[in-house]
Amino acid sequence: MTLILEDLYILPPNAVARVGGGAEPVESYGWAMNTDPHGGSHIVITPDVSLAVAADGSVEPYVATTINFKDPNGEIRPVAPFFELWAIVRDGDTSERSERPMNLALMKELGVTPSHFGFNVTAANRKAERRTGSPTEAFIARVHINGDNHEPCQLLAISPHTSGQVPLVAADHPIPLGSVQVIRPVDKPIVAGADPSVLRVRFTPPRGQVYGPPIATMAPASPVVPGLAEAHITDYGRIHEIVPPENRFLNVDTPWSQYVMLNGKWEDSQPQDGYDGANVGDSRSWGVVDDTSDGELVAYVAWRHRRFEARARFFTGPPDYAPDRRPVYSIADDLAERELPPPSVGADDVHAVIEEVVDMFQRAFETSSMLNLDAARTRAIQENLARLGGDPPPVAQPKFDAQSFTNTDTPFVDVSPELVVSEQSTNAYGPLAAATQLPYTEIIEVVHGPLMQREQLLSFLRRKGPHVLDIVRPPFGTTADWPVLPADPGSISAHAHRDPRQQESKLHDMRMPPYMRDANFFALSIGRRQYQLLLGLIELLSIPGIITASDSVSPSQPGSTSTPLPVEVAP
Repeated sequence: MTLILEDLYILPPNAVARVGGGAEPVESYGWAMNTDPHGGSHIVITPDVSLAVAADGSVEPYVATTINFKDPNGEIRPVAPFFELWAIVRDGDTSERSERPMNLALMKELGVTPSHFGFNVTAANRKAERRTGSPTEAFIARVHINGDNHEPCQLLAISPHTSGQVPLVAADHPIPLGSVQVIRPVDKPIVAGADPSVLRVRFTPPRGQVYGPPIATMAPASPVVPGLAEAHITDYGRIHEIVPPENRFLNVDTPWSQYVMLNGKWEDSQPQDGYDGANVGDSRSWGVVDDTSDGELVAYVAWRHRRFEARARFFTGPPDYAPDRRPVYSIADDLAERELPPPSVGADDVHAVIEEVVDMFQRAFETSSMLNLDAARTRAIQENLARLGGDPPPVAQPKFDAQSFTNTDTPFVDVSPELVVSEQSTNAYGPLAAATQLPYTEIIEVVHGPLMQREQLLSFLRRKGPHVLDIVRPPFGTTADWPVLPADPGSISAHAHRDPRQQESKLHDMRMPPYMRDANFFALSIGRRQYQLLLGLIELLSIPGIITASDSVSPSQPGSTSTPLPVEVAP
């Protein structure tokens, strides 16, 4: 058989790394349904196949018995993803195509070795450049690694500049953005599907440090939380160390150390006050940056006078606040909305639609379980009033002011009387309740907890489908969904796409997800695809007999024929 190489690709195509000061990365884990008799429908993390990197650069697959997010010294362990190189090959005799990992066996069939491969890695932090518009405020690391070099390679970032320009990060004091290592393929047994002979690359993120110029020593903190601004005052927050002494080597004579939000000189990116120095004094930046980055991995090989390339992206972020809680709207949802066709919600698709909607409600509860809903409500109402300024209130429902989520916020608030918070009398933003100081936060478990159960959710959607559409915030429409001119105030339908040109579409209210913000500080919504699935399922439930008894059985219950929860792995 003559094997012909047709293309290369990398799995996963995107990965999120997380900074940490621990010497060893955290083990792999996945999400699974709690099987404890008293666990309900809560999600837990379970160990998955991990790869231990040996001194010679090879890997040994294993399954950990426990997941430790901190090392014995109390340092957070980083999340360091692996990337596998895969190939699309064709049988020269039968023309049959197949997708195979680039392991030692395939390399032998193709007549190549790891030394024939090369890897280019670029990592960059452009946060300061995004604010100032100056390329000299970015810092970038670029490395090339041969496929037979299995030593870790540091990503040391500096700022690009030309004659007469002052770089933020000079070449003699680079900022480390982590390291990459080409894994040595070895002929060892496959463990739980992990093949040690596959050609892999691992990205290990940095420690999670901040860097600044020599003047970034001690300063008062902002008296307000990010996202809120306050007039100049004399009493600020606590005095804190801005940057450790060993990291104060950035150049101070750059636009980043002169940046001031809302002064008309620069285009202010959101959040406007998300930098060190905001809301203190004249809001001048201290010139501080961190070691997070976005990066690209490019693998290439020359085969039979043709160059083949594969690309993947990695993103470095902070440690996971709650690894056993999934977001209601994830990167996967965003990619599905961009790449997949509109979901099919016909009678033949009822099982798939139920699976996705049940999963969405489970994730909604997991997200809300981490939220202080009372504090979020207070902030959201304040933001509404600040956004409106002196303009008259919009003719819109539900309420956007202190009446939001009270018994006057009808017909949207529809919970049992003992859970309804009465209209405020003396406290404009906080509800008055004798039994608890956090009434909104405490009703999350009571109201949303049961909806994680498949049978209860389907019953609820069948009984109160129209009301659900009232209390779920619709997503922003695409430009094709917008009318030629914005609709008149007060004409927004609760069941239509929102128009971002309308002030009412940006305001916070009690609709789900309540009082949460998107990247532009507008009221957050579920995605368009998720909204279409929810609408489709409510319509299907109105058809008699379309939902059978087996459809109401949770995957964790005996006798279920439904697809189990997919496990998503964090390397």
